[in-house]
Amino acid sequence: MQVLEDLSLKEKEACLELKRRVSSEIINEDLKNDVNMYLRFLRARDFNLDVAEAMLRNHIVWRVANQIDTIHTSYEPEEVVIKYLRLQRIGYDKEGSPVRFLDFGKVDLKGVLKSCKMNAVVKSVVWMFEEDVVEMKKQSEKLEKNIQQWIYILDFDNFSFAKATHKPTAEVLIQLFMTYEANYPERLKAAYIINASVYFTILFSFIKPLLSGNTIQKIKIYGKDGYKEDLLKAIDADVLPAFLGGTKTDPDGNPRCLSTIKEALLVPKKYYMTKNPHHLKGQPEARKLIVSRRSKIPIELNVAEAGSFIEWEFETENKDIGFALLYKESANNISCGAELIPKQRIDTNFQTESGMFQCEKPGVYILMFDNSYSWIYQKEIYVKIGVVNPKEKKETKVQLKLT
Repeated sequence: MQVLEDLSLKEKEACLELKRRVSSEIINEDLKNDVNMYLRFLRARDFNLDVAEAMLRNHIVWRVANQIDTIHTSYEPEEVVIKYLRLQRIGYDKEGSPVRFLDFGKVDLKGVLKSCKMNAVVKSVVWMFEEDVVEMKKQSEKLEKNIQQWIYILDFDNFSFAKATHKPTAEVLIQLFMTYEANYPERLKAAYIINASVYFTILFSFIKPLLSGNTIQKIKIYGKDGYKEDLLKAIDADVLPAFLGGTKTDPDGNPRCLSTIKEALLVPKKYYMTKNPHHLKGQPEARKLIVSRRSKIPIELNVAEAGSFIEWEFETENKDIGFALLYKESANNISCGAELIPKQRIDTNFQTESGMFQCEKPGVYILMFDNSYSWIYQKEIYVKIGVVNPKEKKETKVQLKLT
């Protein structure tokens, strides 16, 4: 495991300074004392302390908002993601890092996205990332060495033009890679893209601008040849399935190792979501908002008591809307507010979005509905918001202030 004594003087001083700056914001004690975390964020930003601090602070907010510290007990990943978006762990490389394989060319991502919301897909994949974080801790203890990175093998055989140009696929991958780059810096050891064709190039053109230079350097892209030899340099032959260049097979000799690496299958239509009946639209207490294209609408809530809960429900008439929760100490503060829940694009075509947030301190909490990314469409939204008093356990009527 990484300890300060293993670092150079420059790395040690930078880690201690970054910890000093942000440790008061970190609730998880294990995370607070994790030298590797500070080092990864510093390396991701070339040891620029100010930039690394900003990145790490955003990560801390994201962890709290998405309950990452308890994700394996508080969140149940979508069954359709686990069963049909099979990012499968196939073993470990020669140094003990976990290796996952995804038959991306055959994955029915269209079916997955017809079966659950984009944010649920992203969070379910994050659930898998956190599985590997736990696994790397176990590997570090078992091998008595510092294991901090993973390897992905993505097979683009059978990847079609229709899949490469499917807009929802591009959107969910953009959201996923933005989440990954912001919150898992320096976790990638290598990504092997195999059987890539011109259709992969189309998709990669959307993704590449989101990736850091360090990440791009770790991505190795192959056509039909050359990858087996390179995979064997990193992974032992008895660990690597025969179809990838190793010697591992099923007991019956099948090189695909179907007993351990499940095939990608079409998502059964029984998983498909039905259209949202938009039940908020007919409720008198729901407020209608029109968010013009390239604009935002903030809703300010004055919360008087620490420990109060903000509860919300909203749905769009069609398409998605950006949503975020911000905070500022008083209405007189002209700044836009600190971000409590980072902005995310939410599609309520199939399900009303609902949530709650416990306020650590009094002040002005701002629910931001953001359509600034849309050049063409205005969004019609129906919103219900309440503040629940923690002592009286009853909903306090609030006046919505549009600014």
